[in-house]
Amino acid sequence: MNILYVEDNFDNYKLVEFILSKNGFIVANAVDGLDALEKAEKYKPDLIIMDIDLPNLKGLEAATLIKSKENTKNIPIVVLTAAHNHEYKNIAETIGCLAYFTKPIDPISFPQDIKRILLNDSHGSKSIDHLATQLSRSLEQKAREAAHFNKEILKGERRFNVIVESSMDPIFIVDTNGIMTYANSCSLGYEFLRSFYKKKFDFSVLFKDDVENLLKLLNQVGYLKNFKFSIENTTFIGNFVLFDGEVMIILKDITEIENISQKQKDLDNISLVGRIASGIIHELNNPLSAMKTYIDIYPSKISKVNNKDEVVWEFANKLKTSLEKILELVNNLTFFARDKNEVKVKLNINTTIKELLSFSDYDIRKGNVNLKLEYKEPISLIYGVKSNIEQALLNLLLNANDAVRTSTNPQIVLKTDENDDFVIISIADSGPGIPFEIQKEIFEPFFSTKDDGKSTGLGLSIVKKVVLEHKGGVEFFTSDNGTEFVLFFPKIKEENLDGKDQGI
Repeated sequence: MNILYVEDNFDNYKLVEFILSKNGFIVANAVDGLDALEKAEKYKPDLIIMDIDLPNLKGLEAATLIKSKENTKNIPIVVLTAAHNHEYKNIAETIGCLAYFTKPIDPISFPQDIKRILLNDSHGSKSIDHLATQLSRSLEQKAREAAHFNKEILKGERRFNVIVESSMDPIFIVDTNGIMTYANSCSLGYEFLRSFYKKKFDFSVLFKDDVENLLKLLNQVGYLKNFKFSIENTTFIGNFVLFDGEVMIILKDITEIENISQKQKDLDNISLVGRIASGIIHELNNPLSAMKTYIDIYPSKISKVNNKDEVVWEFANKLKTSLEKILELVNNLTFFARDKNEVKVKLNINTTIKELLSFSDYDIRKGNVNLKLEYKEPISLIYGVKSNIEQALLNLLLNANDAVRTSTNPQIVLKTDENDDFVIISIADSGPGIPFEIQKEIFEPFFSTKDDGKSTGLGLSIVKKVVLEHKGGVEFFTSDNGTEFVLFFPKIKEENLDGKDQGI
């Protein structure tokens, strides 16, 4: 005799299967109501043992459908359930179930009861109420749709799990109670994360002393992006997403990238030192050679002329010019040795430019240069080292002044403006432009196009250094009609903490 036992609990199924098989029955399993419908039609078992509480389609609904179909209506059905409920028992009898057994079963009497039911020829098809049949069929359709969606959801979950588990980045979830409830395999490779698994997660490990503010921000905007922090000599970029009160955290280990970047910076610094040292030697050699020549020549010349005072004055002026060249070089080199951690303060760039021009306006306008000033008012503040920004702007203005020296209508236009992220300063001149073949070199230390011996070639290097130290940028545009340099400095936003790029 073949029996189909509809039971979603595998242990329960194996117990009944063991008891019945010892009594000569062959027992197959269906795991839910939909599975029972399909196997009842396919295998035509001699008896169906039906549990009530089943996934996808409940047992009594499945029994109703089996009894309502022509090719399965004569299969006897008995109920085996943990529910001691007279209402269920009455429904089971109404739809034609021949017996109602409750768990746990008696291993001796239960197989005998099953045999007695199978030997009783009086059972047959019981008429099922038409409305109940229609409702059960509608429920079957809904159950099949739900089962399909469940399969798709499970497929999506499996795909998500495969992706997350195969990720080389730590991914973990902290629930509404602050417990780390999930961590992928990569997360558990880090001791500080493994120590929190299934325990309360301490955000101060990541956020340090600013934990209260950053958690408040996370709750306000729902995410934190590109938060940089270090733990145990390991550097991470973290992204935090808040959903349904839980926080999903994705970390990117950038330790190796940081090490490579630092090594590259060290190599760049070594290269820069080499270029500067070479430039220093070259730049010092010219005035020192000139001074040596003057010292060698002028004593003899002074002794032979009658206008000794005039020649001595000429000798002193030439020495003074050479010494000024050396002092300018030393001052520019001193800038590169300044402390990079000088305190930045809030600056209004318009005010800074006006103060700069108050003491350098003459040098910039000399030669009948028309200096046009176009300020955006009001303008956002920036964080900056005032003296450094003044030096960068002065270098550009003096370069522009030199560039327009041969122009028919020499003009320099200085503008300030801003966009969503930056305060912008542009300095445009009406000079002849920068030749294409040297455009890639203009920011290199000691590179200069001036052949009058007045430039050390450090002006644009200083400009670039200042801008980068302020996390800004510099661009230039040049043609036969002139050159424009544009500086970008990050502006201070009204909402300084906006959930973006924290800690970078």
